[in-house]
Amino acid sequence: MKQRPLKLLFDAMHHGKYDFEDFLSCDVPANYDPIPWSGRTIYKPSKKLKAYHAFLNSFLFEHLSTNENVAFAYRKGTNPHHALAPHANSRAFFQTDLVKFFDSITTALIRRSIPDDGTPIADLAAHIERILEMTTIEGRLPIGFSTSPALSNACLRPFDDAFESLCRDRDLIYSRYADDILVSANDRTKLDGIDRILAAVLTQELGPGFQLNAAKSKLTTIGRKVKALGMVILPSGQISIDMGTKKKVEYQLHFFTKDKGRLLEVFKHDMEAGLQQLAGHISHINAADPTYLEKLRKKYGATIVDSFLHRSAK
Repeated sequence: MKQRPLKLLFDAMHHGKYDFEDFLSCDVPANYDPIPWSGRTIYKPSKKLKAYHAFLNSFLFEHLSTNENVAFAYRKGTNPHHALAPHANSRAFFQTDLVKFFDSITTALIRRSIPDDGTPIADLAAHIERILEMTTIEGRLPIGFSTSPALSNACLRPFDDAFESLCRDRDLIYSRYADDILVSANDRTKLDGIDRILAAVLTQELGPGFQLNAAKSKLTTIGRKVKALGMVILPSGQISIDMGTKKKVEYQLHFFTKDKGRLLEVFKHDMEAGLQQLAGHISHINAADPTYLEKLRKKYGATIVDSFLHRSAK
């Protein structure tokens, strides 16, 4: 890969629409709005900051290393079905998620995850502090910035690698979809103490800032439907779509066709991110339940449904 100075890459992308000196000096906090939503804060960047983030995604963050064997969120061409498929023939399942996922990812952890080489930027070291300033808020990864998803996968790479290796040695299967973690086995006893082991590996690889959500941690066996990531694994090993996900997709498609203002509220005032998530749901419906996808086409129009399939493939 031929590396070039950051300014040269910036100018090549924006062709004078934005000024590189402004990229280096603009007041970042003045270019986003905090929006309270359901006990959390979503940060909505300005048009200019969105453009700067898109540049950083294209020339830096999309080049960062991710463990593609186990991390399935925020990657082109993948959806929750891909994360669940390796577990389809297992008999016992441990599910959990991470408390305040993005907020647990600190500036220090991000800095550690961005190498000096392996990206198109020749003078990355000279600009790394500014890049960190533009992609974090109060030293944490914010919800709402388009840069946060790719950075989260890169930051969790050491944990993903270490836990994948441990699971392989124990005949376990591990996958992660953003903050959702699933571990499975053919023998239930192999999952004994897996929560403590998982927590220990998190601390060892990422530090003490990550915690498992005890309220959402559960061990399930295959005698009944196993619900995970908006889908269910049936006793036969077939993966189908969870009824709750179907209802969510249908009311979002309804508002998409009838009331964009209400849809913006449903999407927590981030239409682009919400539409991308809806596209992801429709994509994994396509993978897991094509018959149901045909029902959606008939109800909401093939053109609309297929436009979401096209969006998810980008």
